Amino acid sequence: MFSRRHLRAALTTLLVSIGLLATSGPHATAAPPLPDPFPSETWPLGPPAKGFAPADDVIKDLGSPVSSLTVMEGAVGRTPDGRDVVYAVPAGENARLNVVDLHTRELIRAVPLPGAAGGWAIVVTPNGDVYLGTYPYAHLYRYSPGTGEVTDLGQPIPGESQIYGLTSDADGNVYAGTYPTAHAFKYDPSNGQVTDYGSLDPVQQYARSTVYDPDHRKLFVGVSTPNARLLRIDVDTKAVEDITPPGTTAKDFIDLDYARGKVFANASSRLVVVDAVTGEQIKYTDSTTGQQVMDYPIAARGVSAAGPGGVYFTNNTLALTHYDLDTNTVGPVSPPRTLTRGASIGYGWVTENGVPVLYGLAGNYSGGTFRYNPADGTLAQWSSPFQYVPSPLMHELADPVTGKVFVNVYLNGSTAVYDPATGKSTVTTRQGQVEGWAWDGTGKMYVGIYPYGRLSLWDPSQPDSTTNPKELFSLVDSDHQNRPVSVVPDGNHVYVGTTPAYGEYGGALTVYDVPTGSHTVYRDLVTDQTIASILPAGANVWAGSSIEGGQGTDPRATEAHLIKVDPATGAVLTDIVPVSGAASINELTYGPDGNIWGLADGIVFVVNPSTGEVLRLLPVFSAVTGSQDGALSWRDGYLYGVTGGRLFVLDSLSGHTTVLRDHGLNRLTQTPDGTYYTLLRPDGFTNPTNLASYTPPVDSCPQSDVRPTVWTGNIDSHVSNRFLTYGCTLTDTLPSAKADWPNHAAYVIAVDRKLRQLENAGSVERWEGVLIRIAAARSNVGRT
Repeated sequence: MFSRRHLRAALTTLLVSIGLLATSGPHATAAPPLPDPFPSETWPLGPPAKGFAPADDVIKDLGSPVSSLTVMEGAVGRTPDGRDVVYAVPAGENARLNVVDLHTRELIRAVPLPGAAGGWAIVVTPNGDVYLGTYPYAHLYRYSPGTGEVTDLGQPIPGESQIYGLTSDADGNVYAGTYPTAHAFKYDPSNGQVTDYGSLDPVQQYARSTVYDPDHRKLFVGVSTPNARLLRIDVDTKAVEDITPPGTTAKDFIDLDYARGKVFANASSRLVVVDAVTGEQIKYTDSTTGQQVMDYPIAARGVSAAGPGGVYFTNNTLALTHYDLDTNTVGPVSPPRTLTRGASIGYGWVTENGVPVLYGLAGNYSGGTFRYNPADGTLAQWSSPFQYVPSPLMHELADPVTGKVFVNVYLNGSTAVYDPATGKSTVTTRQGQVEGWAWDGTGKMYVGIYPYGRLSLWDPSQPDSTTNPKELFSLVDSDHQNRPVSVVPDGNHVYVGTTPAYGEYGGALTVYDVPTGSHTVYRDLVTDQTIASILPAGANVWAGSSIEGGQGTDPRATEAHLIKVDPATGAVLTDIVPVSGAASINELTYGPDGNIWGLADGIVFVVNPSTGEVLRLLPVFSAVTGSQDGALSWRDGYLYGVTGGRLFVLDSLSGHTTVLRDHGLNRLTQTPDGTYYTLLRPDGFTNPTNLASYTPPVDSCPQSDVRPTVWTGNIDSHVSNRFLTYGCTLTDTLPSAKADWPNHAAYVIAVDRKLRQLENAGSVERWEGVLIRIAAARSNVGRT
């Protein structure tokens, strides 16, 4: 390497030879002051290339790619004009209460619920009014069948986001629970007064279900995750008792119902019965085995009100089942009947010709409706014409060969395929809510599904079957993991990063061995944190964490870690905090410089993979983000990303970042033609419902040379490389060292000529041009 003295001498010789410096006579000039050509740090880089114009119209709104029907719960009522109806609120932006006639099977009306995205709670009061508990703002609505109007009663408990488990008393008062601070409340329609029974648990966040006992004026509340609790509240004195059955291992009481002195609870998919007065758990008889049992499988939103033969529900095989209140016996109805549309999610008794008949909804996604007559054992099933609505979108992934874009629906779990060539979408396999997915390199897709913590292998080119998609493993029961937020295939392994289940702490890195079909789970690699992002590194794996635990928990940790793990043993080899105080490391990728580039909240960081040293911190914005909020994609030296609703592009050489759109976006995927696709939340909406595209500027210099300094053949000029125009670096713009030059002099002359143009245009400083000319002169380009 030249010393500074040698460099100055060489510069002087070169400047004299090309006429830029006179050493004697009237035109003698001093050599220009030279910066240190071998500094300890890279020289400051120039301004970013032009070509980015931040604006709201930078993206193209492609509209909603899929409509769906997702119903959480329904209720049966009767209108003032004598029509028997079923009520339900299909989930979707600006949700609507649907009213369907049970006999004519026609949609009577769909009434808007402004600001609501869906409802987990619905109840019909004795006067026929319908109350709805909604999300995401936990508003209570009242529908009057007589006027057909809805009244927004506001947020009974300020600051809550969900209302669960509506129930009513004989006076028309309604009761419910909330999330995320587990309140229970009463709403009095006579004066609009709300009675708050307080936050019922200092740790658990879900008051997931309620039921009113009219015989003893008590309100029962199920508190959920991580440990189910059953509470009894005196509605007059507000006194709260914990009557959780001893030995309860369930995580939640999802639904509560009351009939003839008994409280029926869905305790993590097992039917538990409790004496409403003593609070003791009741043993009952399984009619199939004749054995006394403490619980029984249930797959339903609770049980029906009491009718002929007792209360009814669906079991885990979707068989219509009843609990006989007279004999305390449970079992399938006779003759056996099965609901083909799914589990029962709402009920009501309708009198027909003097005979009580049970009506209800079955399944969440098709409007399944049923009629069961206990007197003759007949069962009829059909689809009610609830309105399909534009679906909230969860995830997207471009096919690297065809360029089609796969889009998954939030909650509903449907998948649609958008074809850019036609602008049309086709609904395909419903797999469940996708948290993370990736192609395997052979046209198949690994898919991570919530809430089962499931990894499946799916071949979209083949018909659905019992083995397509094929479930590879499920972690929810064995390892208490339910959201596979990062799925990364690499050779013979698939690496999966997960969040823990409801109420749990400690996510996991799971290593799936493709040849053997076995998997190994490494939990709590970063104490109490989720594994949010994964980057294979030869025999090891880099993983980024997020401080969040399972839903229903508050973080214990304070900042996200970047760890290197040996997947054969689960040993943590390196553990660093690249961005102090960041809540989540959402994405990891290798940059063109061979370093690790990551996204921590709104900051892009660069880490040396050999040493773990943090090399650069490049802020995009300042805000906390979650484990699923972030995507990065390289395009010829530029890093594109989406996080915090923003679409941004980062010039990897200068470090300059441009936010192209500052709101409403989630996820990012690139098709083979270079187009980016993202999920769009239209202004005024609460969820992303639309697909959108962004077309980057034309790159005039594909496969750019993005080394940090300008090289002329085998010689480093030590001049900072940078983008002069979009996609074209200074090195790209100079004559190519790889061209077939007739001799060395031809190359040096061509470099000098181009540098004169760049210097005249102000793109290159004079001293930079000198250093590049020296490097070209010293290079081996054109030498034989």
